[in-house]
Amino acid sequence: MTAHIIYRLSGSTADFCSEQGAYLRTAYASQHPVLAIGLFILSLVVGAIIGGVFGYLGSYPGLRLKETFLAITLIFIGEIGRIIARNEKRVACGLTGLKGIPNPFRWIDNVNLRSVLYSVVVLMMAAATYIYVQRLTQSPFGRLLKAIRDNDLAAMVLGKEIPRARGIAMVIGSALAAVAGVLRTFYIQGVVADDFIPLITFTVLSMVILGGVANNMGVLIGTLVMTTIDHFLSPSFLSIIGFRVEFDIT
Repeated sequence: MTAHIIYRLSGSTADFCSEQGAYLRTAYASQHPVLAIGLFILSLVVGAIIGGVFGYLGSYPGLRLKETFLAITLIFIGEIGRIIARNEKRVACGLTGLKGIPNPFRWIDNVNLRSVLYSVVVLMMAAATYIYVQRLTQSPFGRLLKAIRDNDLAAMVLGKEIPRARGIAMVIGSALAAVAGVLRTFYIQGVVADDFIPLITFTVLSMVILGGVANNMGVLIGTLVMTTIDHFLSPSFLSIIGFRVEFDIT
């Protein structure tokens, strides 16, 4: 969305998916700081809304399924979306991906300062998300989700609408995931469909399992541990300490 808006405002005649088009979008954003920041905020809001809608629509066929089968169904639906985005150029420029999504602080010449400011924004978003999830967990709706997790039959006998509760949970989870996707997109300044293979899902699941299911602080610790392992096993880091590998072992 951001790339399309900047592309229209800049009046560029270059191909939208070309390197020249990406360069022109970035250059235009660097000259209009208010526009860059405004589009970043707008992307977060719109991304959360679209993510929530697609999360509900995508999970609706499997809302009455048990957790394992629901997970399989969602992975299957996610793969369908990835394949469509990979082969349909109008979605995200097909195989090459969409480039030239400017960092909201692109107008700052100092690259290090730009990175620090964006890192602060991401940390603030992470803190806000953690507080929100904590409060949600302790709310009546959070207790309902715990009851469904522990014994959905008992919750159903007590008159609780399990499919509706799961649908709301999927809307919230998908919206938060979409916000994370927007932050990542602005960080790498582009998006490629093949970046979202099922392995990413299993990596995130590993973070949750490592930290402990239903333990928000544990998930943060699990994420930190997995991210640290991924960093220290990357070929670039191993080459620094004298190990040379020809492939990414992570």
